[in-house]
Amino acid sequence: MRKKIIFHIINIFFIILVQTTILDYIKINGIKPNLILVYTICFSLLAGSEDGAIIGLFAGMMLDIIVGKVIGAYSLINMYTGIISGFMSKKYFKENILVVLLFTFFLTMFYEYGIYLLNRIGNLRAHSLVFVFKTVLFPEALYNSIISIFAYSLSLKAQNRLILKNEATSQF
Repeated sequence: MRKKIIFHIINIFFIILVQTTILDYIKINGIKPNLILVYTICFSLLAGSEDGAIIGLFAGMMLDIIVGKVIGAYSLINMYTGIISGFMSKKYFKENILVVLLFTFFLTMFYEYGIYLLNRIGNLRAHSLVFVFKTVLFPEALYNSIISIFAYSLSLKAQNRLILKNEATSQF
């Protein structure tokens, strides 16, 4: 259990570092992938809704601290994304890459729409929903879906390795 927590903390810090620095150089039409969201979705599909909520909440808190404009926005939306993804993992065959692609696409839309609504309430960026859909929601959902193919295979390997190590240490 302790190794699993340390594993996720290190990964989240590393992903946030990459997302806030390196990904600024590989934007496509001003859009960069949301690796924290992809990480939350991938591990929630594998671990379930409780772990997904915890991963999403912690990752969201780190994003709130580093880049957040509205404190708690990323935490709340990431946590709900982890819960939804974790609940869906019980109903669908999670080893199917098409499931991962679709979940990532629709949960990215949910996530970005939630950020849009919170910004709209705070009146930070009051663009029309059609404009936001065409310029941010849809392109980022596609971008995240493509990245989720690679991220999910890495997540699956890491999850299996963590499970094997936990089983090996529990035998002694």
